[in-house]
Amino acid sequence: MQRTIEMADFELPRGPVSIAQLMAMPHELWDHLRIEVTKQRQRDPDRPLARCRLCQGPVFIRSQAVTGGHAPVYAHYPESPRDCPWHHGANLIPDDARAAQYRGHQECALHRWMCDMIATFLRADPRSGLVTVDRYRRPAIEKRGRYPDVYAELEGLGRFAIEVQLSKPFAPEIAARHLHYEAEGVALIWVFRELPDRLPQGFRDVITLQRGNAFLFDDTAFTASAAGGRLLLSACLENDRGGWLKPRLVGLDDLDRSSGRATFVEDRRSARLLAYCQAGRAKWWQAFREAPPTRFDDPFAQPCFIRAWDSIKTFVPNLSLWKRQSWSEGLSRGERVFAELAAILFSIAHCAASGEERVYVTRYTGEGALVAMLNAKLSGEKLMPYADLIATMLAASSIRDRLERPSLATAIARAKSAVEQVAAGHPVWDGASRLFPEIFDGLRRAELDDLGKLPRWAGGSFES
Repeated sequence: MQRTIEMADFELPRGPVSIAQLMAMPHELWDHLRIEVTKQRQRDPDRPLARCRLCQGPVFIRSQAVTGGHAPVYAHYPESPRDCPWHHGANLIPDDARAAQYRGHQECALHRWMCDMIATFLRADPRSGLVTVDRYRRPAIEKRGRYPDVYAELEGLGRFAIEVQLSKPFAPEIAARHLHYEAEGVALIWVFRELPDRLPQGFRDVITLQRGNAFLFDDTAFTASAAGGRLLLSACLENDRGGWLKPRLVGLDDLDRSSGRATFVEDRRSARLLAYCQAGRAKWWQAFREAPPTRFDDPFAQPCFIRAWDSIKTFVPNLSLWKRQSWSEGLSRGERVFAELAAILFSIAHCAASGEERVYVTRYTGEGALVAMLNAKLSGEKLMPYADLIATMLAASSIRDRLERPSLATAIARAKSAVEQVAAGHPVWDGASRLFPEIFDGLRRAELDDLGKLPRWAGGSFES
C-alpha cells in the first residue's frame, strides 16, 4: 500500500495545497499547476515550486489513471528523503516513521511550515533585523536560554518570540516562557492554527495570559501576509457571551505590549472584571445619591434602600437566612444593620477615591469626619461584631493611615475584645465582598493587581 502526500507547500503566492484541494480542482487548473512545477524543475532544480509538507523534499504532480479519466496526486522526486512517512517507496516500521516525522524535536510538518512562513513574512518587513527559527537564544538575565519557534527583532518596534502551538501546551511551560521572556524584555506571542469548538485547557491558559485574545496563522492570515508583504495574524477576541468577536487582521504594530506579561490587541478580561465589581454595588451608590441617610429620620426604609437590599440578596442569598436568624434571636433587623454597615463601607470608599471627608451615616462633616463616624458607630453593640470587617476595608484601601489614629485604634481594639467578630464565610462578610470585591474578594483583588487594574482607592495604581 502506498502512502499519500497529504499537503504540498508551493512558492508564494500559491501557498499550501492539500491533496483534497488538488483532487477537487478542475482538470485545466491542475494541468496548469502540473506544467508549472515541471517548468520550474527545468529552470532551477534546486528551487522546486512545490515541497512535501512533511519532509520539505521536492514533489511533482503525477497524473494517475482512474475510472473515467485521470486524477492528480503528489509524488516525491527521486532526491526527496526516502524516510519521509509520506514517501511512496517502501513502508517504514512505525518507530522509524515516528522518528522521521518529528526529527527528534516533536515537531510536525504543519508546525514547521507555520514557523517557516511566519519567519518569511517577518523578514519581508522593511524594519526586520534578525529573524531565526528554532534557534537557541542565550539569556541576558535568566540562567537558561530558550528555543523560540520564531524570534524576530524589528527596528523601532522591539523583540518578539512567537510560539506556534498546535497541540495543547502545558501550564508549567506556559508560565515558564512568559516569565522568561518578560525578564528578557521580549514580547511573547502564542499563535494557533485554529480554535477548536472545545478549547483544551492549555489553549485557555494562553488566552487568559493574552487577556482574552487568540492569534491565528490561518489561511486568511497567510493570504493577507503574502499580499501585504509583512506578518499579519487573525485576532480572535472574546465577546461577553463566552464566544468570539469577528476575527480581524492585525500586525505586530497593533499589539499592546504595555503590560509586560503578554501581548494583546484589546484587553477583554479587565473590563469585564471591573464591570463585575461595579455591578455589585450599583444599586447602593444609586441609593446613597437618591436618599442620603443623614437627611432622613429612618433612611434605610426608603424605597431605594429596599431595592439595594433586594439586589445584594440576589448576589448573596444567605443574607436572607441571616436576616431571619437575627430576627428570631431578637437582634436588630438584619437589613437595617447591613444597610448601616454598607453606609460605613461606602463612606470609606468615597473618602479613599476622592480624598473628601464625606460620610453617609451620622452628621459629621469636614476634616476628621470619617474617623469620628467610625468611633461613634463602633462604640455601639450593634456594629461591634463588624470591627474586623471595617478594619479590613481600611487596611486594604488608600487611606489605611486612618488606622493609626489613636482613637480609632482604641475603638477597634475595644470592639474586638468585647464581641466575637464575623469573618470570611459569614453572610455579611460575603455581602461586603460582593459590594467591594477589590477589597474582600482575594481572588479578584489579586487578579486586578496582577493586571495592573486594581483601583487606586483600593490600594492599587489604576485610576478608575
